[in-house]
Amino acid sequence: MSQTKLWQQIVRYILVLFVAFLALFPTYWMVGMAFKPKAEWTSAAGTIYWLPQNPTLENFQTTFTEYRGKFFRGNQTSALPAVYNSIVVSTGGTIFAVIIGTLAAYGLSRFNTDTGEFPFYVALSRLLFLMVALMPFMLLYSYFGWINSWYGILSLTAVGILADQLIGKIMALYYTRGPVGNLSFSILQLRMFPPIAIMIPVMIMWAAFNLIDTWYGLVLIYGVITFPFVVWLMKSFFDDIPQELDEAAIVDGSSHWGAFFKVVLPLAKGGLASTALFVFILNWSDFLVALLLTNKDWVTIPVFLNRLVSAETGQQYGPKAALGIVAAIPPIIFGIMIQRYLVRGLTFGAIKK
Repeated sequence: MSQTKLWQQIVRYILVLFVAFLALFPTYWMVGMAFKPKAEWTSAAGTIYWLPQNPTLENFQTTFTEYRGKFFRGNQTSALPAVYNSIVVSTGGTIFAVIIGTLAAYGLSRFNTDTGEFPFYVALSRLLFLMVALMPFMLLYSYFGWINSWYGILSLTAVGILADQLIGKIMALYYTRGPVGNLSFSILQLRMFPPIAIMIPVMIMWAAFNLIDTWYGLVLIYGVITFPFVVWLMKSFFDDIPQELDEAAIVDGSSHWGAFFKVVLPLAKGGLASTALFVFILNWSDFLVALLLTNKDWVTIPVFLNRLVSAETGQQYGPKAALGIVAAIPPIIFGIMIQRYLVRGLTFGAIKK
């Protein structure tokens, strides 16, 4: 081996170790912080303890113990309800998005004829036209107070869908190189706005339907938010499966549903597993939606972590780290359960036919 290649390998190993250190150091610090006593993570002298000097389980006990204070001491609730809530709403939202999104992705993959790339300026123009078209309706609904009722919200939603499709059809007359007016782009539009921009109208809608601080309200919004991810991820997997397999199954007497469930879906189970894990992690780690749509009964782990503050110590870093370790367990278990499909799903379609 020449000296030049030796130095290249040394530099490569150094860079790999440096990147691994940056990636793993937060995990190391969280685990170490979870087992440190209060005196080591609230040191007034600013001493940094890289390792727990007196390892303890006090932080876990504090996090999962309910305490009712007296006089001026605040009440402390257990994190167990938050863990249960996160499992329920994240799993429910993932199942909802995966089922609906997978069916939609198969339909778009097999029956959608639009092709071509979609330029950014066309997407931005369509969104601007949609906002301008809906502005008079929003002002009218707000003036008459219809926006606060369930029938007003449903009718305004229907107006928005019709306006979006109409704008797409009109733009398609002048731009024929890409999918201007198709359904797949309409689904993708759900993720083009920043979450905070859509949460205010969502809060109004959920309040009108009495969905605030309910498990089904969170499951519904999580399913809607992650639905576009499922559609576009699964569509790419279905596109890599030859359509001749569907046609052969139909020729043999199967229906479209039969071809989907018996032929296509088993071949795409690797992609389905990786998509489900990705969506579950998105729902599990969500903070903004749960913060705005929950009050007390269905608080999730990220919101509960934000509330771990006391007048005595300020931010409770030890209990937060302990709960962070517990919060990392369900995604890890989910990943282990589907690991046999995960690698194939992440590399599916890497080699084109």
